[in-house]
Order: sequence, then structure tokens, then C-alpha cells
Amino acid sequence: MTTAPMTAAPTRRRGAAALAVAIPVLLFLSLVSWAFASPVGSSPDDDFHLPSIWCGLGERPGLCAPGSEPETRSVPAALTDAACFAFKPDVSGSCWNPSETGMVDTPRVNVGLYPPLFYGTMSVFASDDIQTSVLTVRIFNSLLTVGVLTAVFFALPRRLRPALVVSAVGAAVPLGIFVAASTNPSAWAYISAATVWICLYGAMLAEGRRRWILAGLAVLGGVLGAGARADSAAYAVLSIILAVILGARRGRSLWAAAAASLVIAVAAVAFYLSARQGGAVVTGLSLDPVPLTIDQHISNFLNIPTLLAGALGGWGLGWLDTYMPSAVSTLSLMVAAGAIFVGARGMTPRRVIAFAVSLSALYLVPFVLLAQSEAMVGAQIQPRYILPLLVIFLGVASASCDIETSWTVARIVFAGVALSVATVIALHVSIRRYTTGVDDPAISLGARAEWWWNGIPSPSLVWVGGSVAFILAFVLLGVAQRRALRSATLTVPEDRRSPSDL
Repeated sequence: MTTAPMTAAPTRRRGAAALAVAIPVLLFLSLVSWAFASPVGSSPDDDFHLPSIWCGLGERPGLCAPGSEPETRSVPAALTDAACFAFKPDVSGSCWNPSETGMVDTPRVNVGLYPPLFYGTMSVFASDDIQTSVLTVRIFNSLLTVGVLTAVFFALPRRLRPALVVSAVGAAVPLGIFVAASTNPSAWAYISAATVWICLYGAMLAEGRRRWILAGLAVLGGVLGAGARADSAAYAVLSIILAVILGARRGRSLWAAAAASLVIAVAAVAFYLSARQGGAVVTGLSLDPVPLTIDQHISNFLNIPTLLAGALGGWGLGWLDTYMPSAVSTLSLMVAAGAIFVGARGMTPRRVIAFAVSLSALYLVPFVLLAQSEAMVGAQIQPRYILPLLVIFLGVASASCDIETSWTVARIVFAGVALSVATVIALHVSIRRYTTGVDDPAISLGARAEWWWNGIPSPSLVWVGGSVAFILAFVLLGVAQRRALRSATLTVPEDRRSPSDL
């Protein structure tokens, strides 16, 4: 009578192990397809970020040299011309000449404006071969994103894992995927937003060695974010506050979370103060601001959701000139809204407070930045600046004790189909924009292509491969959830707590 269950248990464990390996690999392959989807210089403000990467480790022969002025640097000429297609959606990636030689001065370089960690790390990959270096940076950031999120997933108590998945995936299409596989510091800000608050919260719930592993991962996420962008340093402090609201309880061992929070706070303050970018909260972003009227402030307040929708496809990718069809933003918004409603079940006072705090930050931070910059919605403040806040909000909204059972297989299928269709469309549009420009609407990505990477499989193959990888990842996620729900009907996980715990 006991032979079948004893035989089935190892089979289930092998199946779970296979899923644990396959899903991250598929997600990584999907991100790599995005790394190949656009040419050098396609990330927003790459005329600044690429020279900053090449100078991230200081002066190096042929890569970075002192400029004619203290605020300038001399970098390979091809770097400064890479974004020749910026704001010109009809111009393909072929306008760039990678064989251009010589060094030129540029004022568009990080000299104390951004924290130095991101540029210093990425500078390891800088070389004379600009195309290979850029692809290496993109693939590294793709691997880092999947690697950190996977490590956090398995370190978390079981009941918090769905919140991590919802926050990281629900806000990913299309802007999150694009920046995660880019040379932009926002790649690290995305990782930080998804991991810091939930790792600290998990460290307050977990026991033994797992508690300290989560604390270490929280520090890693906090340092990555604060070392990439000053605003991400501020978001890390917000993450600490949210974790305390959700998880601090009398009788729990909070030493690991407290120690991690202290390290994160110190790193965040240090990086924030070291970067002039952090002063934008006080001074704004406009160089020559014109005071806004009361009516304009009200208009900004009412139109903040445009920025939120922009992160989900409502705005263009890259230099804001790769416009997405409305199907992308509609499907992504449906999934994000659905995640909020699914997670809202069984709200407790602590969750209500955390929900309100994260929602207020998501709404008020861009409003305050616009007010300080004396700018209207659509200028100065981009969706990628607040994308980390959207990631945090979706996670906090999903941090209920019964979230695992709330996400039924049917709901995962619905979300998976919606995000898969949105991703397939967004990846095709992104590749097409750079192979020919948007003035050529051909469906076949290889037809009349003016630009593509040397030695890389055809654009159509990259599109199909990346799309299939993303779809399969969701299929396997549904399989994993079905197994989890079946298991939940038979046993109660050791880390399960009563609803009042949240």
C-alpha cells in the first residue's frame, strides 16, 4: 500500500528540480534575445552611459583618457556616434559606423553625477571591440538579473515566493525586460526593487541559516541599486520601511534583518550623497524651469497614471522612439491590475498600511519630481525612473499568506497568455525598428534588413527563439504551480503562518 507514494516522492522531487533549472534558463534565453534585439547605443541616454562605462575604471589606453576640460573625457569616437538613430524612428541601426577610429572629447560622461559602482563593474567588459563589449554587458546583466532573482526565490519562505514572481514578472513587459538586458543602470535598479524589501521581510519570517542568506541577498540587492542610481538608493530605504511594517513582530528574531537594513541604509546614504543625481529631488531636472501654474500641477496629478502605463508599454522603448502597439500596453496593464486584485484578498491592517505607503510612493514621487522640475507629464520624468516603484508596489500588493493558492492555474494561464502575446509583439517591433526603421512595416524581420549583428543568427530566429523561451517559461511555471497546489491540499508547509501574521 505504501510502495506507490514512496516511489512517487523521488519522481516529484526530480520533476521539481528539473523545473527549478529549466524556468531560469528559459528566462535568461528570453532576456538574451532582447540583448540582441537592438544595436549599440539603443538604450536611453547611451551617449552618456557608454562613455561612462568605458571610463568606469579610470584612465586606460585606447578606452578612456583625460579630456580638454575637467568635466570631459576622451573616449573612442564610435561611442559618441552610436546613438545616431535616436529620436529618428525611421532611421535603422545601420547609420552607425563601428569602424570609426580615434578618440574624441565628450562632456556626456559620468563625473560624479551617478554612483560609480555600476560603471566600474561594467567597465571590466569594455574593449576596443565596442559591439562585443556591449553585447557582453547586456548578457551579463541578463544573467545577473535571473541569477539574483532565482537565488532569492529559493531562499524565501514558500509563501513569499509568489509575491517575488508577481512583482518581477508583472512589471517586466516590455520596459523591464528591455532595461534588464541593457547597458543602462536601470537594470540594477530593477533587481534591487524586486529583492530588497522581500528579502528583509523574509529574513524576519525565516529561521536559522536561511534568515542570514536572505539578509545577505537583501544587502546585495541594496548595494546593486544604490550603486547604480541615486533614486534607487532612496527606493532601498523605502524597501526597509515596508519590510518593517510587514514583518517586525515582538518575539521574532530580527537581528539578521536589522543588520542588513543598517548596511543597506549606510550604503544608500553614501551612494546618494556621492552622486549629484540625487539632488534632483530638491532642485528638479530642468535646466531653465518655468514655474507651473496651479492648473498645471493639477493636470500633472491627474495624469501620473500615464507614466505608470508607460512602463507597461504606453511609452516607447529605447530613446522613447520605439513605439509599442496598444495591444502591448493593454495586455500588460490587465495583468498588473489583475495581480493587484488577486493580492488584495484578506488584507490585514499591516498590509493595508504597506499597500498605502507603496502606492503613495508610486504616485507622489513622480508628482514631486515634476513639481520640482517645473515640468509637465511627458517631459523630464520617464517611466523607467519609477519602474522600480511599480515593481515594489506589485510585490507588496501580493504579499498575502494565501497568495500561492490565490494564483490558480487558470489565472497563471491567463497572465501567461497575455504577457506572452505582449512580449512576442514587443520583441518583433523592437527588432523591426532597428533593422529597417519603422517606415518599413514588413512582417519578416529579415526582409530588406539594413542592420544586424555580425555572426549572430538572423533577426527572425532571435525573435522566434526569445518568444518561445518566454512562452515555455510560463508553461513550466503553470506546471510548477499545479504541482504546488496539489501538494498544498495534502500538506501544510512548515513556514506557513496564520493570516494574522501578515
